[in-house]
Amino acid sequence: MPRKPSKRHRSFLGSRPFQPVSLRTKLLVGFSVVFTLVFSGAFYWFYSFTTEKVIARLRSDMLATLTGASQGVDVPDLMALYQDGVRNEEGFSDDPRYLELLSWFNTVNNIEPRAWLYTYAIGTAKNNRRVGPSAVHPNELEIIYLVDVWALHDPDKAAHFLEPDEAGIAARRVHLGDTFESDIYKDKWGTWMSAFAPLKNQKGEVVAVLGLDIEASYVRQLQAAIRQRFVIAYVVTYGVFFALIYLLSGMMTRHLRELTRSAEHISAGDYRRSVPIERQSHFPDELDRLAQVFEEMVESIRIREQLIREGKRAQNEMQSALQEERELNELKSRFISMISHELRTPLTVIRTSLELLERYGHVASAEQQQKYYQRSRNAVETMSQLIDDVLMIGKGEADGLEFTPTRMDVRQFCRELSAEIRQSMGNSHVLVFSSTGWYGEAYFDPKLLRSILNNLLSNAVKYSPAGSRIDFTLCCQDEMATFEVRDAGIGIPMDDQPRLFEMFHRASNVNAIRGTGLGLAIVRQCVVLHGGTITFSSQEGKGTCFTVALPILLELPQHQTLEQSV
Repeated sequence: MPRKPSKRHRSFLGSRPFQPVSLRTKLLVGFSVVFTLVFSGAFYWFYSFTTEKVIARLRSDMLATLTGASQGVDVPDLMALYQDGVRNEEGFSDDPRYLELLSWFNTVNNIEPRAWLYTYAIGTAKNNRRVGPSAVHPNELEIIYLVDVWALHDPDKAAHFLEPDEAGIAARRVHLGDTFESDIYKDKWGTWMSAFAPLKNQKGEVVAVLGLDIEASYVRQLQAAIRQRFVIAYVVTYGVFFALIYLLSGMMTRHLRELTRSAEHISAGDYRRSVPIERQSHFPDELDRLAQVFEEMVESIRIREQLIREGKRAQNEMQSALQEERELNELKSRFISMISHELRTPLTVIRTSLELLERYGHVASAEQQQKYYQRSRNAVETMSQLIDDVLMIGKGEADGLEFTPTRMDVRQFCRELSAEIRQSMGNSHVLVFSSTGWYGEAYFDPKLLRSILNNLLSNAVKYSPAGSRIDFTLCCQDEMATFEVRDAGIGIPMDDQPRLFEMFHRASNVNAIRGTGLGLAIVRQCVVLHGGTITFSSQEGKGTCFTVALPILLELPQHQTLEQSV
């Protein structure tokens, strides 16, 4: 019968946060990543190369069109139009020279629909003729728009006659006599790719510029068309390559998958399902030989693992029994030591008091006799409290403690308990009780609550210096009663805090202060029975604060009500 997978095997097979990735998947992913990087790089290079060639051809066409268009521009007439032309109401001009040049630009546009021609004069702002204020400072270079072919097609995209503008890089370059081609840019009329040619007067001075614009949307259409063709080629080639890799990886990893499945069954303890020899190839290779060796190892591994498992089980049982016995002996030793120590002191007090009364009672004053009697009573109360603590711990360990809630005024209960503590400690400490929040009657177990608060307050008195203040606070709000006991005592070392609620454990700095190490263990059991929580904060040498939060029950749970009625 196959055994259950061991913890080590389960962690390998099913407990990992990530499932193992098959070799076939790794091959697919690896080749796909490499192919993606290589082909994407090639795609980007071809795309960039093709785009550059197309744009270069477009620039060549722009320059050829610009050169041809400049032949039809009469520079003297253009400058005469600039000097004495008049703008009409639409922002253009009805001057025959303006209309003649506008007609020539439109003829070029009909031949080459991509080309949008315009021209402008260029010079220093203080010497320019314009309509409206100057666009730059008087000594800076400024352009004045003259004729724009957009006036016939879309006036909103056309520059107005004698409209001023700042001379950009292109205008400055052309003003020096160079032909200039710009990259794609954006202005207030749209987004363009442009070319500019200088127009010179008879002295050879650049007095105007002929510009040719091509809308950027046309350039983007060319780029999109190139991208679309490359993407189609990329997807088709990628799909063919992926299918090929998928088939080849399946053929390469089939034998490895069979060996892996067999190894998984064996690691889980199922030795009956190993390498299927009958499915091995008629032409054996290294993997088939490996499968045969694997089968021969299975039986020896199974026998050896069974022996090891049986020996391990026996060893674990012995170690567990030994550990339980060691812990029980340690607990017994600590219990006997504690009981012996805690009972010896009050018994010594009682014996001493009785001997003094027996020998000197006839000569001792009434006050001295009462003092000896009170010492004996205190010793008896100490032994009684110790027995009660031991019995309560025993009941708690045996699930014998019961939660018996009674309707009570918790604030009055705390006041009475504070008065009892003050009376018992005399003038050795200052106990201050305060309360806030809503107060009325609610259901608590008075016996358990007394045990909780009495232990916390007694510890605060025991581990605080004489004359120090102890604050006892009660706060009832948000359906929780919170009890806080704060002292300025010796505090709890950091190393002892994790074990503070263990039975018989006492902090390392208590020195000669008497105690059993049962009080806080009892407190925790009582808090748990109330369905509450207990926390503390402490700093060695500066004091400790314990906080107990118990739910306020305004009504008894249904099952407890039924039990009481029965």
